[in-house]
Formats: sequence, C-alpha cells, structure tokens
Amino acid sequence: MTQIHQHPVSPSSLSSSSLSSLSLSSSPLSAQQRSSQQPASNSASLSARHHLPTEASNNRVTIRAVAQEAGVAASTVSRAFSRPGRVSAETTRRIFAAADKIGYHSTPLVPLSRHRHLSNLIGVVVADLSNPVFADLMHAIQHECLSHNLGVLTVDSEESPAIEKSAIRLATPHVDGLILGSTRLSDTRIRKLAQFTPTIAINRIIRGVRSLVADPTDGLKLAVNHLASEGHHSLAYLSGPENSWQDGMRWRTLSTICSMQHIALHRIPSHSPTFSGGYRCRELFLHTHATAVIAYNDIMAIGFIAALHASGFSVPRDVSVIGIDDVQFSTLVTPALTTIRLPRRELGIKAADEIYALVHHSETQSDLRPINLPSTLIVRASTGPAHFARE
Repeated sequence: MTQIHQHPVSPSSLSSSSLSSLSLSSSPLSAQQRSSQQPASNSASLSARHHLPTEASNNRVTIRAVAQEAGVAASTVSRAFSRPGRVSAETTRRIFAAADKIGYHSTPLVPLSRHRHLSNLIGVVVADLSNPVFADLMHAIQHECLSHNLGVLTVDSEESPAIEKSAIRLATPHVDGLILGSTRLSDTRIRKLAQFTPTIAINRIIRGVRSLVADPTDGLKLAVNHLASEGHHSLAYLSGPENSWQDGMRWRTLSTICSMQHIALHRIPSHSPTFSGGYRCRELFLHTHATAVIAYNDIMAIGFIAALHASGFSVPRDVSVIGIDDVQFSTLVTPALTTIRLPRRELGIKAADEIYALVHHSETQSDLRPINLPSTLIVRASTGPAHFARE
C-alpha cells in the first residue's frame, strides 16, 4: 500500500493548463507507446509529433541515450515506458523530457502484404466477457463490423496471458485482422503479431501499432475535484490487475492529481478486478484514514460498497465511493454509483472502422499516434461530504 503526501495546494489552483501534461494524447502519458523491449534500431517516440535530429538513419537515438540524458539506468527507462505506475512521477517526467529533447523516435512496422486472401472475419480478444464493460465493447464492435460486411470471432482470454496467447495462435490463420481489448501480452509479442496480421490495440498504447484508448484523465480530474469540494483530504485507490496497462496509467494519473490537490493517496491491492476483489479490499481500507475511494472499475466499487455495508458503514455518510466505467447496473445498486464514464461504444465503433481500414489498406501507417477518447464524471448518490476522519 502506497501513501503520498505533498505540500498544500488549493483545489482552485488545479487549472487545465497545469494538468495539460496528464492527457494521454500528450507527453508524458502517451509515452506508453514506447517499449524498451525492442532492439535499439527500432527506438520509440513520445508521439508522432517528435522528429529525429538531422542525422543519418543508422545513428537513430537509442534507449541508452535517453537513460544517459536523464541520468538513470536503461532498465528504469524501460519500466517508465512499458509499466506505468512502477516509476516515480518525477523520474518519469525527467525520462520523458530527455526523450523529447534528443528525439527518441519510433518507426512504423513493415507494411503488410497486399496480396492476402480475405475471409471477411475479424478476431476480437477481450479479457473477460462476464464483465459488462467487455460485453458492451463486443456489441459495438460486432455491429460496426457487420456494417462493413465483416463477421466477428470472439475470444475470451479469462484474464490469462497464456489463454490469450494460445487462442490468438489458433485464430490468426482464419481472420483478416485482430482487435485486442485490454490485452495482457507483451509489447514485443504484439508488435510481432502486427507484422503479419492487421492489429488494433484497445486501452493499451503500443509503439508501431494502432492504439485506441478511453482516456480516464479528464474524469479523474473531475472526480478528485468533486471529492475535494466535499471536504475529502484522504483517498484510497482500489487497484486493478498488476499486469494491466490501464491500472498503471490510472494510478500514476491519480497520484499526480492528488499531489497537486494536497490529498493523501493510498494504493490498496486487489486479487482481481471483480465484485469479490472489491469486497476483499475492505480490511486493508479500514487500516487507512481515507474517507473516499476510487476503484479500478464499477464492479469492484460495488463489491466494496457491499463489504462496507456488511461491516456497518454507510455510503456515502462514512465513505464516498467512485467507480470507473459507468456500466448499466451502476444505477441499480443502492446507493447509485458515482462513476467515471468511459466511451465504450465509441471505442468499439472506432476500433472496427480502424481494423477495416487496415485490412483494406485504406489507412496509412505513417501516423500511428494513439487515438484518445475522453471521459467524464457522472455524479450520483455514492459520494457526499466528508463528515469526519475514521478512527
């Protein structure tokens, strides 16, 4: 469990300009498209707007050069690029600034052959179909694919990289392209896959691969502002899967925002991003002095509220709770859940359109900046004033 304390900053000082660097579409958060798992000759960039210095192509900037410029080890640079949340915010900022300065750059993947037999079938891999987030995403993808006369082959990886890897190996010969929803595979494996099969990554930024992200930044800013306005000064985050790119990004973004708001932040690990995972967070939470919680997703938030009720606590009288996703039944629980709404339907539609364009070579590979769709906060009944700090 992590706790962060910073010097006081007035909530009103959290201006849009002071937080502009938090957006996934700009440095540092968009830097996740870079991964040090690739050879130095395929170095990455913060975004496509960064260009190489005027030098020969065989002198391309390497990850070691970034490490030297930032004054850190190459392994630290690797973690900053591929595992957000594992490197301190200040070190990450310094690494990304160094990469900007010397022009750390990514090159597109080798173009796919234009002479492929098409099956009119798209493979869609999701982490857990029992999660309504992925069910909604699948519906949007399927409906949009049908509008392009494409069928869909669905794979449920059950949050298992091993199952995901095996299922993709079996499906790839039979599909024209792949949409990976919250994949748990390594950047290296996904890049190799994309060299032979048109591939879209959802909610994961991978350099050299078309990536679409439901950006939680705006929603998290609004959530923290909302809690601060209600008098909350200590917040807990119920974390998601350890190997989840989204979880790392949400934690780092939330850490930065809370530091600027002078809100103490505690990280509470969970065994799974499910109802039971949220329920089991109760014991660790009760060891903190937090008066509000933001959960990795709505399902965890609902499980956590159930655990609080079972322990005699009232929501939001004793603890305010915010989820992420805005699934349909978040309005059906008691109290109705305040949540950060992510644009799942729009994300699915865009992913289907992008994979169609890749399969039919109607989209250029020269600009692979991640496509970010914004989030917002939906205030309901699970948040309220902080009456007192729990003992």
